[in-house]
Amino acid sequence: MKNVVILGSTGSLGTQSIEVLQKYFNDFRIIGLSANTSKDVLNSQVKDLEINPENIILTSIDGDQALSDLAALKEADIVINVLSGTAGIEPTKAALKANKTLLLGNKESLVAAGEEVMKLANQDLIPLDSEHNAIYEILQQNPGKIIKKITLPCSGGPFFGQKDLSNITAEQALAHPKWNMGKKVSIESATLLNKGLEIIEAHYLFNLPLEKIEALVHPECQIHGIVEFEKEPQQIAYISDPDMREHIENALLRAIGETPKNRTRAILPNEFTLLLPDHETFPGIKIVTNAFNKDHAKMPQFLRNEENQINKFLQNEISFTQIYEIPF
Repeated sequence: MKNVVILGSTGSLGTQSIEVLQKYFNDFRIIGLSANTSKDVLNSQVKDLEINPENIILTSIDGDQALSDLAALKEADIVINVLSGTAGIEPTKAALKANKTLLLGNKESLVAAGEEVMKLANQDLIPLDSEHNAIYEILQQNPGKIIKKITLPCSGGPFFGQKDLSNITAEQALAHPKWNMGKKVSIESATLLNKGLEIIEAHYLFNLPLEKIEALVHPECQIHGIVEFEKEPQQIAYISDPDMREHIENALLRAIGETPKNRTRAILPNEFTLLLPDHETFPGIKIVTNAFNKDHAKMPQFLRNEENQINKFLQNEISFTQIYEIPF
């Protein structure tokens, strides 16, 4: 029985994590939860799961240090970090320093502090993002092979194919056609900023230069990741429905040394729709990678500025296209 702490339990990924964990009640026990401001939802989870109140954190009241302390909780074996934004960075470090197995769904931890996080990680970090979990699974199924290139598929968001984004509303931008996600990541997906952040995340996770990581638009959302290996004629893809619970389950099973269902196979050229992004209309990918190439030491500030732009848009203070005007 492994003891699990969930950081960000009231969000989309947090609630799905609880759902998956309850399928494996003989293998996992949830012993700690955190939320930011969703007190009622958190209290409901605590009651349903019968968790010790000492292991419950409401960050808006208890503070950031309490969150990091929960990530390093002595009794915990596994920490699931699905916090939104830069709030997840320090808890990631705390969990790894405390030798926890970390299931990481907070990409900002790697974008802002990738070198430090990967030095701390050893074998104790398993990615939760669908694309990175897919790549991780492909690599687990193909041990010892040398990566030539990886592809991170991109849905294109709710405005794929559009050229005029000047009158986009927050409600429209939050309505993702395939995935059920939190507000911040939904806006990042709509702008393609998300895919730029995921490229940086993959750079650290898989120790690859940016030129070996590409993003292609795949509107069907059937492929979650592609790896091309050296001296191999075909690309290997992870193929399934767009459901984050599957990737959470993959990671949890890996955390206890079990092998998930194999959803990887070779694909043929032109078997699936894979298109180059429209960087002119959606400059999000380039904005992120250019910032990283310019000065990756300043990525924590870039991320804070990006969050601020998204919040301004959600509060109707700036237009959709002004999100891209991230100070750096």
